[in-house]
Amino acid sequence: MKNWVKQLFTLYFVGLFPLVVVFVASLYNPADSDLGWHLRYGQYFFQHHAILTKNLFSSEMVNYDWVNHSWGTDAITYFTYHHFGFFGLSVLGALVVVATMYFFAKAAKLNFWQQAVLFPILLFLEEPLTIISFRSQLMTLGFIGLVYFFISKFQEKKYKWLFGIIPMFLVWSNLHGEFILGLGVFAGWIGIYTLRLLYDKYRLRIKTDFHEWRILVSAFFLSFAATFVNPFTWRVYLEATHHFDNPLQKYIVEWTPFDPGSTLWWRLVYWGILIAISLIVIAKKRQVKKLLPYICLMILLFVFSFWMRRYSWPMFLISIPVVAVFVKAIEPPNKKISAIFATFLLAAYYFYSIFIHNQSVLLRSMSWDFYCNVYIFCSPKSAQYLVEHKPAGKLLTFYNWGGWLIWNYPNIKPSMDGRMPFWKDDHGYSAFAHYYPLEQNMASVDASEYDEVYMPPTKPIYKQMLKLVNEGRWKIVFQDMYAGIFVRNDIKQTFGPIR
Repeated sequence: MKNWVKQLFTLYFVGLFPLVVVFVASLYNPADSDLGWHLRYGQYFFQHHAILTKNLFSSEMVNYDWVNHSWGTDAITYFTYHHFGFFGLSVLGALVVVATMYFFAKAAKLNFWQQAVLFPILLFLEEPLTIISFRSQLMTLGFIGLVYFFISKFQEKKYKWLFGIIPMFLVWSNLHGEFILGLGVFAGWIGIYTLRLLYDKYRLRIKTDFHEWRILVSAFFLSFAATFVNPFTWRVYLEATHHFDNPLQKYIVEWTPFDPGSTLWWRLVYWGILIAISLIVIAKKRQVKKLLPYICLMILLFVFSFWMRRYSWPMFLISIPVVAVFVKAIEPPNKKISAIFATFLLAAYYFYSIFIHNQSVLLRSMSWDFYCNVYIFCSPKSAQYLVEHKPAGKLLTFYNWGGWLIWNYPNIKPSMDGRMPFWKDDHGYSAFAHYYPLEQNMASVDASEYDEVYMPPTKPIYKQMLKLVNEGRWKIVFQDMYAGIFVRNDIKQTFGPIR
C-alpha cells in the first residue's frame, strides 16, 4: 500500500504539480497592443482561404507587399478568439508557457526540487513577455525548449528523436520569424560540440566516432531546408535582415537595451551573478566539458541581452541546464526534507498566484472596453466620434491604437500600426520614420500633409496641437482623458458638438 501511494505521489504530484503551478501563474489577459491586426489577418485567412500579403488596413503605404512571418500564429489567434474569446487566448498563452517549461525541464532532467526553485524564478523573469498572454514570441520560447529537448534525446543516444526537429522547424517557420534564432542556437550547439570532438581527437588522443556528428549536421541542413516550406520561402530570411542595424530599432522598446539601473536591468545583472556562481560549481564538479555547448550559447545570449532586451527572454531559459547544477548543489541531502521544502515553495507560489495575482477576477472581466481602458489607454467614445464624423482629410493616428482600430472600427483606417516600423518601399519611404518625429513633436504637424490628428494627451504632439488650437489654426472637436481629435480650421466638414 505504501509503495502504491508513493508511486501515485511521484506520478501525479511530483510530475504534474509544478506544471499546474506554472499554468495558474501564467494566466494573463491578452494585452498585446497588436492583438487587433493579428485577429484581422487570421480572420482574412479563414474567410478567403488565403494569406493576406498586402496592406489593406492602414492609410499609409497602401498595398505594401508584406512578409507576414507570423501568419500561422494569426490564424491560431483568430480561431481561438472566435470560438473561446479572450479567456481562450489567456488559457492558450498559459499552456504555451507550460509546454515551454516542460520541454526545458525534460531537456535538463530537472528533479522536483530544481523545478520548485527554478520555475517561480523563471516565471518572474519572463513576466514582461508572458504578461501580455498568447503571441508568437511566446511560442518561439516553446520551440527553443523543443530544440533543447531533441538535443537531450540525441545525447541519450536516441538518434531517431533528433529528426523530429525537422518537422518542428517546418511548423515554426510558419508561426514566427524568430525560428532563425532557433536555427542559430542549433547550429551553435553543433559547432561547439564539433570543436569538443576535435579536441578529444587531436589533443587527448581519444578515438572519436564522427557518426554522431554526421547525424547532427544532417538534421541541421534538413531543418534549414524545411524552413523554406512556407508561403514566402527565402523572403522570410530577407525580412529578418531589416531588423539588423536598423536605425528605427531605437524607437521600438523590445529592440532596445534595458535602461542601466532600471529594475529589468538589475534582474539581468542578478541573473548574471547566479550564472557566475553556477559556473564555479560546474568547474568544481568537473562538468565543464559536458555542458560546454550550453555554457557557450548561454554566455553569448547573455551578452546580447545587454545590447537588446529581446534576447533576454530566451537567454533566461537556455540558462536552465547551467543554473540547474547550482540549484542541485543546494538541495537538502535528505530526500524527504527536499520534497517538503519543494512542496512548500510550489504551494506558496500557487496560492500567491490564486489570491494575490488574482487572475481569475481579471479574466472574468475581460472585454474590449477593459482592454482599451486598462492596457492601451484608448477611448471608444473618440473612435465612435470618428465613425460618425468621417475625416474629410488625411488622418494621423497614434501608433499603439492601430491594432485596436483595425479590429473594432474597420471604417477608421489608422495611419500607423504595429506591423509597420521596419517597412520601407522601393523608393526608400518609411511610414514610421515619417510618423515618429511628428508624434514626438520633433517635426511640425501643421506643415505636414495631415488634416486631422487623433492622439492621446500623453504624447508630445498633443501639446503642439493645443498650441495650434490657441493660435486659431486648428480646432479640437473631441476631447476626453484618453484622446483628443484635432482638425485644421480650413477643412470643410460638418462636425458634431465638441465633446
